[in-house]
Amino acid sequence: MMRLTVLGSAAGGGFPQWNCGCPQCVAVRGNHADFQGRTQDSVAVTRDGESYVVVNASPDVLEQIKRTRALWPRAPRHSPIRAIVLTNGDMDHVLGLFALRESYPFALYATEAVWRGLEANAFLRTLQRFEGHVVWRRLEIGHDMEIRDAAGESTGVHLRAFAAPGKLPVHLMGGTPSPEDNVGLVFHDGSAPRRSAVYLTACAHLETRSDLEGHAALLFDGTFYREDELVRLGLSQAVAKDMAHVPITVDDGRGSLARLSSLPGRKIYTHINNTNPILSKSSEERRIVEAAGFEIAFDGMDITL
Repeated sequence: MMRLTVLGSAAGGGFPQWNCGCPQCVAVRGNHADFQGRTQDSVAVTRDGESYVVVNASPDVLEQIKRTRALWPRAPRHSPIRAIVLTNGDMDHVLGLFALRESYPFALYATEAVWRGLEANAFLRTLQRFEGHVVWRRLEIGHDMEIRDAAGESTGVHLRAFAAPGKLPVHLMGGTPSPEDNVGLVFHDGSAPRRSAVYLTACAHLETRSDLEGHAALLFDGTFYREDELVRLGLSQAVAKDMAHVPITVDDGRGSLARLSSLPGRKIYTHINNTNPILSKSSEERRIVEAAGFEIAFDGMDITL
């Protein structure tokens, strides 16, 4: 059996976003019953309840650990977090690494392209205080691998990374794009028959969905409800595709809701932007999404396979 815990379900900036005065951010700051706050996207995966693999180290990681009892230390110097897996090199996913610098070893799984981006940052030295402080292990696209901690001990969690359409992080724009820049992850516990879950929170389009089929659970990119969501609110001229996200709904039926609703298993939207109307429990958009068989992730949500 494997369990996933949603540590954070919001897109970059969280909910509310620090510099946003949109109606929804105003409402959640005012403790409106329709809304609940969310930290930036991350999930913890375990097979035995003792060793945890965390996907993406958001800037909110310390708060996420504080409110998740399973991730608390169990000795004077200890952490159940044995490994961290990065889906890309976005600041929303790597800044939390530098909060985990207090001389405790962990393994870091990332593609070679993402690791090169990290190595270009002088801050990485804060995670190299002693030999084995952070042990990098390469995520190889298409390869099933068993996640191991810094000492090489198994966590009991297996994964396979697959290339997903995305973009380079903003701080690396201008470089040469690679299929390794953004990945989705298939998790399983190595048992047979295998029950698995997919985690894919940044996806520019759904030209193929083969990697998303046949799983017990799918946690998918729910960043924007509409392609022009930010434009409608007067917050930006950028649309969803400019930021490498497929919206939930579009007029031509190529949004994720129409393309994925027929998949069996649990379907869960996460990485939800502060402007997305599905954050409101009473919105029409939320009703449409739930009627199509999707769930809305929330911080602390548990998914057992």
